[in-house]
Amino acid sequence: MKPEILAGLLLAGLAVFTTGCSTSGGTTDDGDTEAAELRVTPQGNQLAETNVKLGVGYFQQGNYEYALKKFRKALAIDDQLPNGHYAIALLYDRLGKPNAARQHFERAIELNPQYSDAYNAYAAFLCRKEDYVNADKNFRKALTNPLYRSQQLVRINAGLCAVRATNYKPAEDYFRAALQRNPKLQTALFQMAKLHVATNRHLQARGYIQRYAAVGKHTAESLLLGVKIERVLGDKDALAKYALLLQKRFPDSDEARELLESERR
Repeated sequence: MKPEILAGLLLAGLAVFTTGCSTSGGTTDDGDTEAAELRVTPQGNQLAETNVKLGVGYFQQGNYEYALKKFRKALAIDDQLPNGHYAIALLYDRLGKPNAARQHFERAIELNPQYSDAYNAYAAFLCRKEDYVNADKNFRKALTNPLYRSQQLVRINAGLCAVRATNYKPAEDYFRAALQRNPKLQTALFQMAKLHVATNRHLQARGYIQRYAAVGKHTAESLLLGVKIERVLGDKDALAKYALLLQKRFPDSDEARELLESERR
C-alpha cells in the first residue's frame, strides 16, 4: 500500500475563517494531525471573501454543488483572490477534475508566491499524480517560509511522497528533520522504523518502533512491524509480545490475519 500524504488529499480539518486572522493547522511541533487546515486570510474584496467563507462551510458539509457556486461567485467578483483559487482547487481535486485543480493551484501560487498552504497541497496533489520531481519542488517551496506554522506537516508529507517514489534517502532526511524539531512526532518515528526495515537496518528500526510506542499507543500496523523486526533480529520474547498484543487488541484487522497466515507458513 502506498503511504497516504497527510494534506491536500482529504479536507478533514477545514478551518473556521475569521475576518481578522488565520488559524494554524497541520502538524506542528506539538504533535501529529491527519490533515491541514484550509486557512484563508483576508486578501481582497470583502464580498468575495464572504463567498469563499460560505463555500468552505458548504465544503465542510459535503455540499459540493453549493460550495462550487460560492467559490465561482467569489472569483467572478475578484479573480485576483489567491485563497479563492486555492479553495476551488481543493474542491476540483475532490470532484475528480485534476486539470481544473492544477490550473487553480498554480494561479493561487502565482498570485501569492508565499502561499505555503497552497504549495503543500499542490505538492500532495502532484505526488498522487506520480509527478514526484515537481511535488518535491513544491514541498521545498512551502518550507522556504520561516514563518509558516505547519512546516512539520510539510516535512512529513514530503517524506511520505519520497517513500512513494522509493527515494528513501530524501525521505529519511525529511523525517529526521521533523524529529530534530520534535523527537516525539509519532508519524515520523513510525515512518523511520519502516524505512529502516525497507533498507535492512533492523536494529535501528527496533529503536524507532520502541520510541514510537513510548510516546503513544500502538496500532495494528506498528505491532505487525514490530513482529517483522523481531523475526529478523531473533528476539522470540519481543516477537511473542508484539504478536499477542496484535491478536488481542486488533483481532479482526488485516494485520492480525497476515500474522496468522505467516505463522502457518
